[in-house]
Amino acid sequence: MPKECRICVNDEMNPSVTIGKDGLCGACAAFRKRFDPARLKNELRRVRAFGRRGIRAMVGFSGGKDSTATLVTAKRLGFDVSAFTLDTGYYPEGTFARAGRITAKLGVAHERIDIRRHIRPCDRRSFRMMADLYDAPESEALKKKFRALYAEGRKHYSAKCAHALPFVRTCQLCRRVVIRAYYAEAVKHGVGVVILGMNEWAGLSRGNFSAIRKLKPFKDESAVLVVHLPFLLRRKLADTRRILRTIGWKLPPGETLVESNANSCLLARAAEAKAKRLLGFHPDTTRLAREVTVGFLTKTQARRALAKAHRSARTLRQVLDKAGILS
Repeated sequence: MPKECRICVNDEMNPSVTIGKDGLCGACAAFRKRFDPARLKNELRRVRAFGRRGIRAMVGFSGGKDSTATLVTAKRLGFDVSAFTLDTGYYPEGTFARAGRITAKLGVAHERIDIRRHIRPCDRRSFRMMADLYDAPESEALKKKFRALYAEGRKHYSAKCAHALPFVRTCQLCRRVVIRAYYAEAVKHGVGVVILGMNEWAGLSRGNFSAIRKLKPFKDESAVLVVHLPFLLRRKLADTRRILRTIGWKLPPGETLVESNANSCLLARAAEAKAKRLLGFHPDTTRLAREVTVGFLTKTQARRALAKAHRSARTLRQVLDKAGILS
């Protein structure tokens, strides 16, 4: 059995994970060593000050548990909020209808934003290479290739990266498009703050754990701050549940409260089963592991989500074809 981190669900089946003598994976070890609560308190004071001033903010919104609780919280903090749902062409259509219903109930303006115009030629080449990769018949050689490409993909998912390669984990490629879209759409709308419901950190490359990501790709353009609100507030799943009860939010039929990305993304769903077989671990493990690291989820909750299988009616190529991304 591969060694598993004693805190989160990362294990050494993942070629990018090493478990140290202390029983911790690299992410958990770094969090334990470098996380500074004082830094987060300072960031929270800054965000609360923005809210008290009624600053305009765009809130990323799918209508799921995290984005709904985040939108409610952003309103309570005093922000002048609008909600947006990014359309990549491969999100379930029901996402947009649900987002519209919930924002209408909360009295918040909502916009569906097609971000396919933000796909660069290098990203489009990567999508084509990904489709070719997932079309290949399974073999021991492909298994080795998947594992090598998974590790390589982790080096190239920055929004600034212009390398074209076949990503095994679909979210790594999608992130390159989405982060650029956050900046471009915020500037277009005259907004300097984007608030997200992802329990994610920034700044690790600079040696710290921050809840705020500063986007400023051009010297002559203004900066946009991306705030990961759950991490900023050190939110737990129980906190999210309490907020959802106050507005009568209901779990959609057939869903569980904690899911892998395949639940809400048709591209991730089309890749999930094959990636899991060839990698030897679930492609969404690192994301859910991070949520365990920060205390949002328990190990049991993450394991349960990773064990759930999502069936896809289309191949990965068919999903991308329907989205108009390969042409």
